[in-house]
Amino acid sequence: MLRLNMSAKVMLSDSGGLQEECTILGTPCLTLRWNTERPVTLIENGGVNVLVGNSIDQFREEYAKALNKPRIPKRPELWDGHTAERCLKAILEYER
Repeated sequence: MLRLNMSAKVMLSDSGGLQEECTILGTPCLTLRWNTERPVTLIENGGVNVLVGNSIDQFREEYAKALNKPRIPKRPELWDGHTAERCLKAILEYER
């Protein structure tokens, strides 16, 4: 799947995980849902993902835009590989 993502001009998905992979790789992503549990992946939040739901017109419009977008990998804030360290620190510093 990662190889497909790396070679794709645009990805179509309903998967939150794929939205994240597309963001990191810079692959434009059209999500066939009206919501996402990964809002950081959305274009308006600095990602590469657009929610198109089941609207054929919106799908066509966004697909045409996506085909002309350059692949620009994105790394949202806190996607730095140190999540486990931050979690452990919060646990160890927690006071009852």
